[in-house]
Amino acid sequence: MRLRITDRVSAYSYPMNVFERVKTTLDRSDADVFSIGESACGLPVLCAHCGGYDGAQLIVTAAIHARECYTALVALQQISEFDGDGGGGAYFVPLVNPDGALFFETGETFGKRFLADNLTRRREWKADADGIDLNCNFPARHGTGKYNKRVAGASDFIGDYPLCAPESAALARFTERVMPAATVSYHCMGGELYWEFFQCGRRRERDLRFATAIAERIGVRRVDGDLCSAGGYKDYCVSALGIPAVTVELIESGDHPFAPEHFAADIERNATLPRFLLDLIRTQ
Repeated sequence: MRLRITDRVSAYSYPMNVFERVKTTLDRSDADVFSIGESACGLPVLCAHCGGYDGAQLIVTAAIHARECYTALVALQQISEFDGDGGGGAYFVPLVNPDGALFFETGETFGKRFLADNLTRRREWKADADGIDLNCNFPARHGTGKYNKRVAGASDFIGDYPLCAPESAALARFTERVMPAATVSYHCMGGELYWEFFQCGRRRERDLRFATAIAERIGVRRVDGDLCSAGGYKDYCVSALGIPAVTVELIESGDHPFAPEHFAADIERNATLPRFLLDLIRTQ
């Protein structure tokens, strides 16, 4: 399947919510599609594998934050554009936080009193359906981030303990099972790339080269020395698994909430990044 998401205005306006859009696109693709687990409200956390299972593997994630759910469109385009030649493969998890995405986009509360009580805040929502910020819930200096919170809400709540949220737990288990060569996580906004989490020595040099190559390829600014966050998926991959991992903040500037059309340029710039990275890993 080679749908050019940015080619048609209708791709931004057909009558589907973001979860349906991801599911329908994956079902129509040539990828191997499966679920890595379930969300707090019982929705599948869908994954697609492209390429071969031999050789290096990547994991690409998007939409771990509810209000950033349209970063999923970048992953969907990468699936459509993936070139299987050259060896290796990539796992794509376009919608890590399906409950939060639907709450943000449609106001769906899944019968949860907590979400109903926060309905007026849905357009700023980053958390899952239980008010846990999934990108603060991984076992990587959990709870030590500058903006971490101890109360459930729209953002930054670390959860009662690492991986207490079913979505982050599923992603961590899956990542440990795959043991990828590297991971890329899409967020917005800032036009920036984060890669550091207390690496040192040769690992730091390797990860710096990896981050630099991505930043130059997709035209974002590499951020060095900013370690104010903790408990993120990138942080976990770097510290627990010892692999290069980056967080890419799409859309250089603007105000939340963003609409799907705001991601058009980033979809184009990132479309072939997975194959570029697999080739880079193979030649190093």
